Amino acid sequence: MLAFSGCYYGGGEKERRDLGAIRKRWKTLHTSNPEKGRRQGRCPLTPEEVGLLLRALGYGSDVHIYAASGEIYGGEETLAPLKALFPNYHTKESLSRKDELTPFLAHSSRMAAIDFIVCDGSDAFVTNNNGNMAKILAGR
Repeated sequence: MLAFSGCYYGGGEKERRDLGAIRKRWKTLHTSNPEKGRRQGRCPLTPEEVGLLLRALGYGSDVHIYAASGEIYGGEETLAPLKALFPNYHTKESLSRKDELTPFLAHSSRMAAIDFIVCDGSDAFVTNNNGNMAKILAGR
């Protein structure tokens, strides 16, 4: 999502190169001004910003967080501040055995369906972007 948005997390030249390589996959992706987009609130929040938002909304460190996503850019280093605020951090991979996920791995829509089911059954849902799943959950 970060690559598709045209935004950056502020990770310097390496991040720009990495995300630039990913963005080349989309021939119709428009070029944007990432700094302007972030100032206007059009960029996905960093994991740390998500954690700070949840804290500001009154959620304590005992709350369980489920990240409905694929790979987070920056991996564990990027996730560390969120996990420090909310140690009960979960993903599809952490909640299931490898053999349970294997039939779904080659199908992104099926992986997204798992995320939808978990999010739909949650007590609260906070989106990090204005994607289709967030819209479907809000409508539901």
